[in-house]
This record gives sequence, C-alpha cells and structure tokens, in this order.
Amino acid sequence: MDSLGFFIDIGGQEEDTNVENDQEEVIQMVEDEVMGAKDAQTEAKQRNRARTERSLSTFLFGKTVVDTDDVQDDDSDTEEDEGIENESVDESEDEENEKEKDIQPISAQPSMPDDVFGSALGVSGGKRKRKAAWVDKEDSEVLVKDVTATFTKAVGKHGEKETSIEQYGRSLSRKFKSVVGEPTWASLDKKEDEDSDEEFLRETTDLVEKKGRLENLQKGTLQFRKLKDVNYSTHKEGAVIRSTEFHPTSTVGMVAGNNGTASLFQIDGKENPKIQTVNFENFPIKTAKFSANGNEIIVGSQHHPHFFVYDMMIGKTIKVPWRNKTTEHNTQKFEVSGDGKLIAFIGRFGFIHIISARTKEFLRSFKMNDSCQALKFSPDSSSLYSTGEGGEVYIWDLRSSACLHKFADSGCLSGTAVAISSHHLATGSSSGVVNVYNVNNIAKAATAYPQPDKVILNLTTQIEDLVFNPTGEILAMSSMEKEGAVKLVHFPSTTVFANFPGSFNLARANSLSFSPGGGYFSVGNNKGAANLYRVNH
Repeated sequence: MDSLGFFIDIGGQEEDTNVENDQEEVIQMVEDEVMGAKDAQTEAKQRNRARTERSLSTFLFGKTVVDTDDVQDDDSDTEEDEGIENESVDESEDEENEKEKDIQPISAQPSMPDDVFGSALGVSGGKRKRKAAWVDKEDSEVLVKDVTATFTKAVGKHGEKETSIEQYGRSLSRKFKSVVGEPTWASLDKKEDEDSDEEFLRETTDLVEKKGRLENLQKGTLQFRKLKDVNYSTHKEGAVIRSTEFHPTSTVGMVAGNNGTASLFQIDGKENPKIQTVNFENFPIKTAKFSANGNEIIVGSQHHPHFFVYDMMIGKTIKVPWRNKTTEHNTQKFEVSGDGKLIAFIGRFGFIHIISARTKEFLRSFKMNDSCQALKFSPDSSSLYSTGEGGEVYIWDLRSSACLHKFADSGCLSGTAVAISSHHLATGSSSGVVNVYNVNNIAKAATAYPQPDKVILNLTTQIEDLVFNPTGEILAMSSMEKEGAVKLVHFPSTTVFANFPGSFNLARANSLSFSPGGGYFSVGNNKGAANLYRVNH
C-alpha cells in the first residue's frame, strides 16, 4: 500500500496571526496615546506638588539645592499640558505617593540656627534679651515716702521710709531678693558658665556698669551684693553669732554662736549648704578660728579656762586644759599667727599668753601696764600688736620676746580694737574713734606720741572689731552697741563707702570677716544670722 502522508498547512494560520498582530499593534498605539495623555497629566500634578513642597522647605529651612534642568523641564512640560483634561484620578494618586518618597529636598544649611526668629524679634548677635511682658509706667512715679504717708498706724515712727525717694517697686524687689533670693524664672538671661563674680553682681539696676574688674579699688561707691546668709540652711548656731570665719584654702565658711555650736558651710552664694556641725556641750563660744593650715578649728569661751580643738581630718574634739601657773580664768579672745606657729591669748591684768599652735603648749607671756583688750599679729607673723585700757599700743617682737615700741594712741582713753595691714595700722577706741597710722613711721619709734594719718569719726559708739581685707584696700569696722553700725573704709584715700551697708538692717554686729581672696565679706549679728556679701574686687 502506498503510504499515506499527513501534513498541516500552517500558511493560513500565519496569515491570520499576522492580521491579529497588526490589529493588536493598532490597538496598542491607540492605548499608548490615551495613556500618554494620562501620564503627562499625572506628571504635571507631581511637578506642581513638588514645586510647592520645595517652596515650603525653602521658607522653613532656607534655600534648597535643586537641579536647574528639572526646573526648566517643569516649566516647559507645564505649558504643553495645560489643555489636557483630568482623567482616572484614582490611578494617578498611587503613583504620586510612590514618587513623593523619592522627593527629598536637601537643605544647604547643616543645622538650625540658635534663634530662627531672632531677626523677626529684632535681636542681634544671637543673644535673646527678655523684656517684661507688662510694665506699668505709673509705678516709676510711686516712691517709698508716698506709700508710707498712707499708713494709719504708727504715724511718724517709720524712720527713713518717711523721707525715702526710692521707687517703691524697686524697694519691694530688693527686699524680696534679700529674704528669698532671686527666683530662677527671673534670671533666664544668665549664662550657666558665667564667671561667678559677674553672675553675683548682675542686676537690673545701675549697680554694675562695666564688666571688667578694675585693678585698683575705686573710692566713693562700692560694688557689692547681699547674698543668702552663710548659715542660711541652719540658723541654729545661737541667737548671737560670735564668730564668722572663712577657710584659708577652700570655699568653706564657719559660723559659731553662743550656744556652743560651730557649723561648716560650703560657700556658693546661693544656698550655702551645710557640711558639718560640731557641738561643744556647756561651752558658750566667744571666739572661733581656723588654724593656719585649715585642718583645725580652735574655740574659746568667756566662762572656761580651757579651750577646744576640733581636728577636721580625723573628726575628733580635743580638750586643751590651761595648765600653766597663771591667774587665767577664760579663753574668750585669742589670735592665730599667719605662719601657723603661735596662738596668743588675752589674759587678765595685762598678760598676753603665747602658746604653740602645733603642740598647744605654753611658751611665754607678755605683760602690759594696763588690761589688754585687743591684739593682732603682723602680716609676716614677726611681731604682735596689742592695745588696752590705758590707750597705749604695744609692739612685741616674737623672736626676742621684747617690747619693740610703745606709743600713746592719739585721743584714745581705752583701746578696744586693732588691725594691721602691710602698710597701715588701725586702732579703735571706746569712743568710736578709729585712728589710722603708717606702719613704716610707727616702726621707726621716733616718738611716743605720733599723730595719726587719718581720724575716722563715722561711728559714735565703742569699736568692737577692725578687719583689713587681704589686699589692705578695705578696712571694716563695727560697733555692737548700735544696730547697723558697720562701715567700710577705702584705702589709701581713707574715705568711707557711702553706699554700704545700704538699707539692709544688719542688727548689732559681733564679728567681721573677709575671705582669703577678699571676694566675700561676712557679718555676724545678734539675730542668729551670719550675713554674707559679695564684693566686686
């Protein structure tokens, strides 16, 4: 049989396929035209939206970096596609969201400036100055005397308030700061890392006009500020503060009172936190001082012949009895030499007893013709100055134990205080007169009746204490027989600072003390407070 062959004619199928492909191409071209219009419309929307976002980012973050070619394309494409209608909005929104993720404006500024709106507020230099939200102009016209005139009680018994021309608002602000302190919300313009001197002296008044400190202290007006009391955190050292002292090598202050308590405080001028309290039972403290090296506290009393030494290194209190054969009955007044070798106690009947500061052993005694009431070591600890009831000043040589010179204090019936600096000697009397002598002239021993270089008559009651600051440019003097009887004298002009202590009531001052650097000044009074001042010098 002949073989049968089967074959498939695909030629017709190819023709059909080509026809179908041609039809699909035509359809595809039509669809492309329609979709092209849609894509162009979508891109136009995206460009408009991107342009809006760039303008907003430029407004908020500064000028952004954008390719100029894209901006030109946006402009040309926008002009060509203005006539195209909006179709299939739902499909285009998804594409817009995907492209929004890729659009990230790059800021030319690496970070935000310190004050974005500083220029709008008119602040220059990046330093914002805060102003009061509201000020009543009439407040500046109200004076203290005007308010005092409205009082219906105790008329005529308000003292200086009845004639004071100080602004009443400023007076209230000053009293509030002296009692409570300046609140933190009122000091927002202060820098945290600012120098402590400028920080304490910054105020809204005309107190400080120049930022830099002068090399020499100027006379006339003293720049100072009242800070919180040294014993602000306790006020439990007794009703009468007998001693206020500053540590010789650290920012620590000591306050001792008549109830036998001595407290140590960290002096920062803001809170003055308490470090430690030492109680001496049944021992009313009359005088308390740091040793020269700052490791010990020495306290004496007017009611006991012995004295106590508190060793701060080991935290132990040591009782030192008075064993020498003298008629000594109390240890109420004493001085520690600057070199840390000697301690001088005032005895009875004109005796001055010298003991060793290291071993606390009795060494020798000096004898005055009259009772001794005050004494002070010289700055180099080579001599000792003393004065007493006879109105005479003695100069003792501590090396030879001899009296180098004795002279009559001009116009003095009874000497009650003495202070010495590297250039001047100041003596106080029971009548409130303070005489100032030149140390070099006194050392020559030319006459027994020298005339003082200056006589200070600003106090009228018995001088209780005289203290020079470390540089010798300020002499502090006080009297405990009258309230507020504290004055500061400028040297070498020997003129009194008229603005100290101001209107703040210091009560009756019992002790005066300057810090080793002279920046702090403390006054202990009979109200249980150790007042603290910051002096800009």
